[in-house]
Amino acid sequence: MKKYIFLIIILLFSSVFLCGCTKKQGKVSDLEIIKNRGYLIAGVKTDSPPFGFYKNNELKGIDIQIAQYIADSIFGFESPQNVKFVSVNAQNRIEKLNSKEVDILVATMSINDKRKMVVDFSIPYFVASQKLMTSKNSKVNGLRYFNKGGKLAVIMGTTGEKIVRLVIPNANIIGAKTYYEAFKFLKQNKVDAIIGDDCILEGLNDGRYKIINRAFSKEYYAVAVRKTDLSKELLEEINSIIAFVLDEKKLILVKKPLTI
Repeated sequence: MKKYIFLIIILLFSSVFLCGCTKKQGKVSDLEIIKNRGYLIAGVKTDSPPFGFYKNNELKGIDIQIAQYIADSIFGFESPQNVKFVSVNAQNRIEKLNSKEVDILVATMSINDKRKMVVDFSIPYFVASQKLMTSKNSKVNGLRYFNKGGKLAVIMGTTGEKIVRLVIPNANIIGAKTYYEAFKFLKQNKVDAIIGDDCILEGLNDGRYKIINRAFSKEYYAVAVRKTDLSKELLEEINSIIAFVLDEKKLILVKKPLTI
């Protein structure tokens, strides 16, 4: 009888021990998962020059550089094989991050209070402004123009959409999924203007358009990670590399060090 009791105690102890081990294994940090996998998965935009775009079938841009720098920092060597890029857009990027399809977002992601509720942000690496782009002979002179008529292209899920719905809620807006789609609407005269981040509009402008020099907001771009303690170590690593990149002025178009 004593032997049976002793055996039961051992089995119970083993079960508790195994459960404890399983629980600990489930708490592996995001940074360790990335290191064990052997490469970083970065969500990037591919329609937003000069931040993420294709040129001669090669993915280029400031955000691509940043993701590569982060991967190089994690793995200690420079190689395109240490990072995998996944195309995201304004509508699906947070979903792809929180579903763990990507490890980080480097996707012209502006810091705002609503997004802070669902993701954590790095220190900012770029500042942009919301502006309008229209044809050179256009009579568009600001957002209020669209209270009287005209059509405005808005990239859905962006700060630009939020501003338009707040400032000119009755305007005739045409929703676009990407900057390329919005720019196509403008080229085909389906809209009178596009609202978007000035640096991206400048990247799209082929010389036939003008950007109205009036900013409607400031946008601080940052890298986003999942809002969990398991991402803290990864976020520290990202902050370190961004601080280095800004200090060394390694990125095209990077302005003076940013503060919020």
